Amino acid sequence: MKKSTGLVTLVVVLAAAYGGSTWYTGKKTEALVQDKVAQFNTLAAEQLQQMGMSESVVMNVIEYQRGVLSSNARYTITVKPTAADEKPLELTFEDKISHGPLPMSALALGNFTPVAALSHSTLVKTKDSEGWFKLTGDKTPLWADSLVGFDGAVDSNVHFEAIKHQGDEIKVDFSGGQLRTKAGGKSKDIVVTGSFPNLFVDDISDDPLTLQASNFVLDFKQDGDINVNGKQVGKLSVDNVKMSTAETDGITFKQIAVNSDAVTKDSISDTKVSYQLSELVFEDKVKLGSAELVMNFDRVYAPAIAAFSKLLSDSNLQNDIESVDSATAQKMLELVLQALEHKPVLRIEPLRWYTAAGESKANLRVELQKPNASAQELKESPELWVEAIPAAQLDVLISKAMLRGLAAEMDKSEGLSAEEGNAAMLDMVLDAAVAPYAESKMVKVDENSISTEIKYNGTDRVFDINGQRFTSEQLLGLVLMGMM
Repeated sequence: MKKSTGLVTLVVVLAAAYGGSTWYTGKKTEALVQDKVAQFNTLAAEQLQQMGMSESVVMNVIEYQRGVLSSNARYTITVKPTAADEKPLELTFEDKISHGPLPMSALALGNFTPVAALSHSTLVKTKDSEGWFKLTGDKTPLWADSLVGFDGAVDSNVHFEAIKHQGDEIKVDFSGGQLRTKAGGKSKDIVVTGSFPNLFVDDISDDPLTLQASNFVLDFKQDGDINVNGKQVGKLSVDNVKMSTAETDGITFKQIAVNSDAVTKDSISDTKVSYQLSELVFEDKVKLGSAELVMNFDRVYAPAIAAFSKLLSDSNLQNDIESVDSATAQKMLELVLQALEHKPVLRIEPLRWYTAAGESKANLRVELQKPNASAQELKESPELWVEAIPAAQLDVLISKAMLRGLAAEMDKSEGLSAEEGNAAMLDMVLDAAVAPYAESKMVKVDENSISTEIKYNGTDRVFDINGQRFTSEQLLGLVLMGMM
């Protein structure tokens, strides 16, 4: 009897302790929710500014009911477009929050680590989201499970419902997918991964277009504050992209990929962004090869760029730059000069188009600096801005073998023989087109390629083209003569 009494007492004490701990963590969770909403709004604004977008995304908690073991919240995410005449999009979510330290719902998911809370969020059907619900057959199109640590760190799994829809004007077949996000507590560390296996969209309206793609993959990681001291690495890719119409087989890509890599130290940022289009095929017949663009932005003063982007966003200047008032124009000028003080460099290394037969490419380097003039002098004498470019270089090489291969591909697709097609005439046409520039040595031509190397010296304001020096006036005259 005494043993059973002791056991009951132990159970009561443990239950009371657990109830007290869940009440405490529930109270703590409410504060964490408000803190995370504020962090979300700050992060969304920063990311949009970095991408040069003037839209805004804002989250608001509109209702919070705290209980002992769980709480219920309701919040909205509002996307405000740039154009003033466009209506904002508002998505509403319901959140069931199970309090820690060991919420039963977290145990059911296989998590046995103490946490502050487990959140289960679902998109609510409203006027703004009912179209999405219609596409999913009235199933919840978006939901997420998030573990919230005691340090404020959040680990979320976001799920997108599959779509199979046949309408009067459009057919959609989407596999659904998942995003995994991890955000640090007090830090700005972020990890985002995601995958979406398949997408098919068939627009069967008066102007039909079909889009097919597979294997959407997203991978993004940020360590620290990218505007002060931090790193960012990101990749977005999609395979087997095909766009076609009722009249044509359109164009296909084996893969489209975007990669980014940024490092910021003491607010000075070096960023590399590359775009890759792999194995383009036109009309399912003409193999166009692959293309790549790699852009580098070195010694960029992140605070000035962030402030400039915010100014564009807040003033809605992306739609009407001519409407800028004098105070905003002055602030924009000051920010540009701040950025130029750090002597940023723009590099395109390379822009290339390549096939099995050869490769054509261009490299560009532009060095920038603050002109030796005041802001007022620059406004009164815009020609002083020429001092902002102390040096630049452009190298271009066009592969004749690549062009011959492309011409042969087009001839083949049209059923033309080597004698009948355009490939046989290509060299003669090219030589005639570049002959005036070759005579003045502005381009170099040989059996394999057409190339040029152009250097600009801002100190002397002289161009060096393949070893020949020209002033701006002389260069303009030569170009005009070549066009006649």
